[in-house]
Amino acid sequence: MTIRCRWRPLLSFPLLVLLRRLGYAKVHVKGGVYIVRTRIPRASHLNSLWCLATQIDNLVKASPKVLLPMLLGLTVISDRYVLDMLVDGIAGMNEDTTRLRLGFKLLKLLPRPRCSFLIMVDADVAFKRKQDLPSLSDYTQRLGLYDDLGRKLGAVVMDGRETPEEIHRKVWRTLPRGLGTHTRQPLAQSVPKGKP
Repeated sequence: MTIRCRWRPLLSFPLLVLLRRLGYAKVHVKGGVYIVRTRIPRASHLNSLWCLATQIDNLVKASPKVLLPMLLGLTVISDRYVLDMLVDGIAGMNEDTTRLRLGFKLLKLLPRPRCSFLIMVDADVAFKRKQDLPSLSDYTQRLGLYDDLGRKLGAVVMDGRETPEEIHRKVWRTLPRGLGTHTRQPLAQSVPKGKP
């Protein structure tokens, strides 16, 4: 079985070194992100250990960025949060979303967002924008997972083919009252599309 995941190892680094020495893992680094290909039997304990180690890494990295500021009463706006961690891990291990391993369940320790948006774009658009996965097929594999898990986690799913102005309007209509009332500045700037 081949597992592909993208992340920056912290505590899981010794396990990654061991997997490489045993011939179970190959690593490609692109843009500071590790793309790891492993060959671990799906039902093995080593596979569960790998999942647990990488998700503990995710918890360690997300806590100072999200959990601590929230404990201090700050509002945190984040992209690529728990949904991204789940999709990368599940896609990398070729699992489905019906039965999550313990490592993925640990992500429930992170605070749930009050409001979450998922803008779905075609795989080729995502691949052209940010090529941090080896191939277009890796992006295509993740689309269904993003949609399924995004809905389960309560994200407002939007069509990325809409204009930035339409998406902006929908976001502002969806935000809870009182959030963002100080300014009506765009949440993100967009680049005008070229003529075909």
